[in-house]
Amino acid sequence: MAKSGLSAELLVTLQAGALDVFAGLTGLRLIDLSHPLESRIPYWPGAGYGPFRYAQINLLERDGKAAGVFEMPEHMGTHVDAPNHFVASPVSVERLQLETLIRPAVVFDITERAASDPGTLLEVSDVDAWEHRWGTVPRRSVALVRSGWAERWGDPEAFRNSMQFPAISEGAARCLVMERGVVGIGVDTLSADNGEAHDSPCHRLVHGAGAYILENLANLEQLPALGAFVMIAPLPIAGGTGAPARVLAFCEREVA
Repeated sequence: MAKSGLSAELLVTLQAGALDVFAGLTGLRLIDLSHPLESRIPYWPGAGYGPFRYAQINLLERDGKAAGVFEMPEHMGTHVDAPNHFVASPVSVERLQLETLIRPAVVFDITERAASDPGTLLEVSDVDAWEHRWGTVPRRSVALVRSGWAERWGDPEAFRNSMQFPAISEGAARCLVMERGVVGIGVDTLSADNGEAHDSPCHRLVHGAGAYILENLANLEQLPALGAFVMIAPLPIAGGTGAPARVLAFCEREVA
């Protein structure tokens, strides 16, 4: 018997199964939903926030190795908001259940409205329209909202837009989290709450239900409305209310 208590034959079977899954993944399209971190990216304008900072502490030519140090708020760049961000929850970012970070994804597209109304919100009617075409939003999926705002990422002032940007209404958040049972929601903007929203109702509702929020996502236009899954990898900051994350999506390759 192996030290784990499993037979050698069973261990080989389990390993082969995992490699079969990996082989299947290599046949899928891999999409990075994350923005690179660098000094010019947009950031929340509140007290204590500021630009991403990076400095070299070792130079290859001088020290025989290269290394750097960076400084940033938890909630900067493509990142995850943990439930303890807005409510008294024991679930900090390193305590998010791992199985909730690899989930099917659904994508709601509000780009047409956002082009003429920068303060537009995902509404319950948008969820209804999506379900009329695609069926009920799957339980324990992640709901992502595409507004087209990521195209502004290279212009921080345009991205912040005086804190008026597309987001998610309290009603839509309640529908998705409380009624459909999604484990997280995500946006391609600075926040799931419009900067003009009083008291961040979407955050409080989502976090109060134990779900997480993804913000500043990229490349959502490359995802189908249904049929993709995401793998979310936030830094496991002990006690953190959020963390920068690499967010990857997998979906079928486009048919030529």
